Amino acid sequence: MKQLIGAVLLIAAVAGTGYSQLQPRQRLRAPDRPAAAQQRPRANGALQDVVLGFYISQFQQVAEVSDEVFAKILPFLREFVSDRFEISARRTRSLNQIRQLINRGGSDDEIKRMVKELDQADADGLANQQKFLTNADPLLTAPQQAKVRIFQAMADQRIRRMLDRIQNATPNQQQQAAPNARD
Repeated sequence: MKQLIGAVLLIAAVAGTGYSQLQPRQRLRAPDRPAAAQQRPRANGALQDVVLGFYISQFQQVAEVSDEVFAKILPFLREFVSDRFEISARRTRSLNQIRQLINRGGSDDEIKRMVKELDQADADGLANQQKFLTNADPLLTAPQQAKVRIFQAMADQRIRRMLDRIQNATPNQQQQAAPNARD
């Protein structure tokens, strides 16, 4: 486990430069946003870099694709991860707004509108995955296509577990985990 965390931290450090090319508009600061909120896009960018780094480091090995094929798939992979973060953020915002509406007794029209936005984010997530597979599949053999799908399911589970650990850890635990991950 320490090796996995160490690898993720290493990937984050190496992939950090790639973030500037992926989401430049996320780095823009709004003058009316509080300082903590202005730091969130970069934190999300660092997380995006880690996830992208994870996909990049594992994809070629798991799918058993050549360097040539991987070079062709890489732009699609970058776009998939980038779009997935944007869609996930929209979905999370919609869920939070639905919770707020329910807690404060929002109108049926407001709730319906937010449910529609949530459903659209879910549909966009599926469309994003399908777009990636539609672009990647012609470059892959049938066994590689199957391996990519297995990889996506495995990667989703690993990333969710890592995020759960990070989100549920106290700040002290997070600080202790970082030095130990380098071992």
